[in-house]
Amino acid sequence: MKRLLSSILILSLLLSGCKKKSLVADPDVIDDGLEPPKGWGIYNASNSKIADNQINALSIDNNNVKWVGTANGLTRIEGSNWMVFDVQSSPLPSFYITSVLTENNGVVWIGTDKGLAKYHDQKWTVYKKYNSALPDECISCMTYDSVRKITWIATANGFVSIDERNNWKVYDELGDEAIYDMEVDRNGALWLATFNHFAFKGRIRKFDENDWTTFKLDELGYRSAFPYSLAIDKQNQVLVTLTGTAEKSVIRFNGTIWDEIAGPEMARGLNAVAIDNDRIWVGGFDLYQFGDKNGAVLSSPDTDSPIKCMAIDRKGGKWLGTIYGGLVVYRD
Repeated sequence: MKRLLSSILILSLLLSGCKKKSLVADPDVIDDGLEPPKGWGIYNASNSKIADNQINALSIDNNNVKWVGTANGLTRIEGSNWMVFDVQSSPLPSFYITSVLTENNGVVWIGTDKGLAKYHDQKWTVYKKYNSALPDECISCMTYDSVRKITWIATANGFVSIDERNNWKVYDELGDEAIYDMEVDRNGALWLATFNHFAFKGRIRKFDENDWTTFKLDELGYRSAFPYSLAIDKQNQVLVTLTGTAEKSVIRFNGTIWDEIAGPEMARGLNAVAIDNDRIWVGGFDLYQFGDKNGAVLSSPDTDSPIKCMAIDRKGGKWLGTIYGGLVVYRD
């Protein structure tokens, strides 16, 4: 049953877009330590060493190294050096990468549909149900509490915490709710975006010191909304992207109430959200800037694919993982 929920979650992101003129960037000038080129660039299977054109996850570490999870392996990008890890060249438990997490201690976690991998100092550790406390081997998303040194791993059947001593704890209170995303706020509270596909209801949950607070989207006025992505801004406010048949909103919790953030009227297919200083960027059918109803709408000339995930590098570059169009970067 949980495997079915995970499959539904993946399929729900396969959206369509409209054709645009092709513009190909040079993969050798991604980030060589110099001022990066401005504008758009695309890195796909035909012009780079990207493992696959379906990008499921992105993370950028403290050294500005990009870790790209695809449907056919993991790609590491450091300047002009590209390295691909798959089941043939590494201990990864599956080709299909679902989530990537980089921690400030140099640890990289890679979630797949068939297990969890940890990569540190060029050494691999693979976790399956038989050698760990994972409640399920299908990993949906991950996040890291850098203050308390806790790694949070969400699966298709509950989630776990892993502390710096490698102590695992399982949480299975969510029942049939699929976890779409999770983030830790500055106070150490864990926030989860969940959806029950059988009841067809979305929820935003806060888990703090074993206490749960639940916000039901239908009671907030969003009856058919999927909460796809979470972000925490500098004011410790929680941002959530909502998408559905009639929803295309970004909402924010200031600690007391939820309010809706203004954005471009034509914004649609909202998936990923990222904070660049005080600017709110949302990836959907295009790249949108929220915070103003006249916010920017940026359409990549490189691909017609919707955006599935997003990360911002230390130079302000927006790295966009698309559903079928490869890896796109935008520098303004």
